[in-house]
Amino acid sequence: MVQLKVSADFKTFPAQNKASNPVKPFEDIAEGMEANFTSHMLAEMRKTIPKEGPDSSAMEYYNSLLDFERAQLMAKSDSGLGVKKVILDQIVPQNMKHYLKKTPATELSQGLTKVAMKENNHE
Repeated sequence: MVQLKVSADFKTFPAQNKASNPVKPFEDIAEGMEANFTSHMLAEMRKTIPKEGPDSSAMEYYNSLLDFERAQLMAKSDSGLGVKKVILDQIVPQNMKHYLKKTPATELSQGLTKVAMKENNHE
């Protein structure tokens, strides 16, 4: 017999989460595309490293897994390579753009400018 737990917390229901963030499917797609791009880029960068001998198939497999995991972590981070933000800008319908997370990239660049100005004033 299957028992269902009834919860008063409506955030646990999937329909409720979709209503609060309708751009989540677009974000997942963009994140996946950035992860694939980054994984491929890391693999191509690895090919440019000079080696004394060829890697074993086990080492090639390990490196591919390592590249994939690094790419996943980079894509999930807010900074990443920025590919996710560009893709989201292209695929999210105009009437849903306000659901996107406000990116602190402009705040970060303004903050860096302020820090640079302070450093120049102290010198």
